[in-house]
Amino acid sequence: MNKASSEEQWSELETLWKQQRVSTKVPAAILKWVRRQERRMWMVVTFEWLFAIFVAVYAFNVFLVEGFPDSSLRIILILSMLVIAMVFSLLNRRGLWAPLEESTSAYINLALLRLRRKRREVHFSWIFVFFQLLIIGIWELLSVYTGTVDSLLRNPKAALIGFSVGMMVLAIYSYYIYWRTGREKASLEDLQKKYLN
Repeated sequence: MNKASSEEQWSELETLWKQQRVSTKVPAAILKWVRRQERRMWMVVTFEWLFAIFVAVYAFNVFLVEGFPDSSLRIILILSMLVIAMVFSLLNRRGLWAPLEESTSAYINLALLRLRRKRREVHFSWIFVFFQLLIIGIWELLSVYTGTVDSLLRNPKAALIGFSVGMMVLAIYSYYIYWRTGREKASLEDLQKKYLN
């Protein structure tokens, strides 16, 4: 076999390879799954932004109307907490809106990544709550021992009840998310076996 015939064969193989049709059709079950996740994400994003706007407007209204001497500090505290939460939300959803390519494996990988990021959201929620408690604790210590700021908690008993209810809701939500993402992961792995193996 000489060099010319070898190159000719490679050329023929290359031509045949380029003529082959590659199926990029994603199964309907997987598309349906990913679209449902996407609708949920849009609902959550909409709720988060509406809630952030509500909290910001409420904080401005309450603190400026009630005329606390440290109103500007309170507003800065609340707005900084909102900014931290919203920045995390944006970063956590980065790369979750569309698959990298139009293939079955890309759609399944996107769906699995969305589940992992949902669990990351739960972890952040717990860290964020404890961070808020730390800030409130420091604020209260400053108000008691230095008197430089007024107490954040006008009614400590109501605050304790609210905190307890909030922690129970977060615990139930966390359990639900872990249960749901675990169940969805198993279903996605079944789809993965069905369509990719």
